[in-house]
Amino acid sequence: MTRKRLGAIDKDAVSTLRSVAEKSAAERRGGSASKAPPIAQMAGGAARSLEDEILQLRKDRDTLRGDADAWHTAQVAGLVIVQIDLNRIDDHAYARDRRHLDRDGEAWHELMDSLRARGQQTPIEVTVSDEDPKTYRLVSGFRRLSALRALWSETGEERFATVKALVAERPQTVDAMVAMIEENEIRQDVSFYERGRICCLAVEHGVVESVDDAIETLFTNSSRNRRYKIRNFTLIHQQLAAYLDYPEAIGERLGARLAQALKEGRGDELTAVLSNRGEKFADASEETALLDAFVERKSVFSGKRQLQKPEALTVDWRAQGGLRVKAKARGKRVTLELSGLEIKDEAALEQLLIRIGDAVET
Repeated sequence: MTRKRLGAIDKDAVSTLRSVAEKSAAERRGGSASKAPPIAQMAGGAARSLEDEILQLRKDRDTLRGDADAWHTAQVAGLVIVQIDLNRIDDHAYARDRRHLDRDGEAWHELMDSLRARGQQTPIEVTVSDEDPKTYRLVSGFRRLSALRALWSETGEERFATVKALVAERPQTVDAMVAMIEENEIRQDVSFYERGRICCLAVEHGVVESVDDAIETLFTNSSRNRRYKIRNFTLIHQQLAAYLDYPEAIGERLGARLAQALKEGRGDELTAVLSNRGEKFADASEETALLDAFVERKSVFSGKRQLQKPEALTVDWRAQGGLRVKAKARGKRVTLELSGLEIKDEAALEQLLIRIGDAVET
């Protein structure tokens, strides 16, 4: 049986047939999909649309969250400038003194003219009050704030009713306060009173434990003599801040003599006169003249002499067993020093004090 030989395979024909078959299959699939119920088509489209919307909302949420975090970070760092009504700023929150402004000087008039012509260019710095979140505490920018208040009172123009401010967190660390001091030292000639005041504020805000710690930490690069002068002004601030109108005008020499008078216990003489005045000093020179009279014991202070401290009485008693008691009496104060006793617990020490108290009462 002879086999019939087939002719050669036409590759182009096979390719054409395959293309036709694939096209027919695609048309059948499309036709099948078009025959789906309209409700199914709508549901599928709605599902895809809803999914796309949810994805977009998630992207928007992440973007807003990132923006909010960036805003909060910038605000905490004091990089956000806000408009604040003048009456919402407490310019004495961080300073109990009433700072002196030379409103007749050239610098003051230049500042006023600049604000009139160009508006406020440099923001002040404030912090949010702990007691009232609607109130801000002034940290820096006292002159700018005062000038804006003067212009608002003078013109009544709304552009002077608010102030541009950087809202920052209150300095809570030594490093932050040192940075603030260094910035102030560079920008302006800071008085010794201001240096003493900032040391007192550091203690009040819990940055350091004592005034001496504040001086040593905040002014570590200053000379010993300079730190001694600052310490004098911390005493002046502590005792006289509430009574003085122009404390920044007190010079180094007057400050040293004033501090010495306060150390001698003469503070009540001065505060009695200052509190009875009933009006503010006309200018800084009038106030310093009164302070000069106080340290020189002149004018109203001429009849006020320092009371002589009573002479101290001392007694030293020894027992054969090694016990020793030293006593010093001055006025109504008696100081006892006991040595030669060995006390190992608090209860025994308390019993000793009770016995001494009973003996004194009898």
